[in-house]
Amino acid sequence: MNQEKTVARVHAEVDNKLVIETHEGLQQTYLLNPNRTMYLHVRHLQVFNEARRFRFGDKELGLAPAMSLYVRGRAALEGGSISVVGDPDNKVHMLGIGFHALDEDIRYRREELVQRQGSAPHYTCARVGVVHHKLGLGNDDDWFVQCELLPDALNAIAHAVSCGTMGEMTVGLALQGIYAAGDGTPQSAKNDWFLRPSRRDNTVEAPEMAQGDIALLSFEQALAHPARQACLS
Repeated sequence: MNQEKTVARVHAEVDNKLVIETHEGLQQTYLLNPNRTMYLHVRHLQVFNEARRFRFGDKELGLAPAMSLYVRGRAALEGGSISVVGDPDNKVHMLGIGFHALDEDIRYRREELVQRQGSAPHYTCARVGVVHHKLGLGNDDDWFVQCELLPDALNAIAHAVSCGTMGEMTVGLALQGIYAAGDGTPQSAKNDWFLRPSRRDNTVEAPEMAQGDIALLSFEQALAHPARQACLS
């Protein structure tokens, strides 16, 4: 039996503003790309090594799967919540967050592109989205943040986590394709964030992802437990 999808009633979309009709018959305006940074406080980090199962290109045919380093944890939004426009009951304050290294081929292509454009290269990238689960499965929807970093930055994070010296981490994201409620009035850190429903049919089950740059990545390193001092040498 197919689950009935929820469709956001889009009234208008012009000048970076999305206007929908609420369930109460009122109009609500959302502003695209508000001039503010999404701050996340990261905790419960763990280090994983996983095999990259899919390889592309003739040069990689027949090669064994490459091992990839990942760091995953939980991230708490500073201030407000995040949800999908037209789905106000599905707001969250906590998201899963993952860090992985920027692929060298992608990095090379970006460098070539910015050289042609005459702009500065971006070596970090972030995406924010949600995976909806069907009703009755007993699973919450998975809100996620995916962060691409240079290998040196990822290795520093993984080393601190493995050695037990990772302190408080804060991540700031400058995102495109994300919305805030309102019509352009000044935003504060406590305002909520919203993803746009699917552009194809305005359903909220598969919203558009927001993506952009990592504007801030900072973490404190505490003293290691005596049993882990060897990790630092």
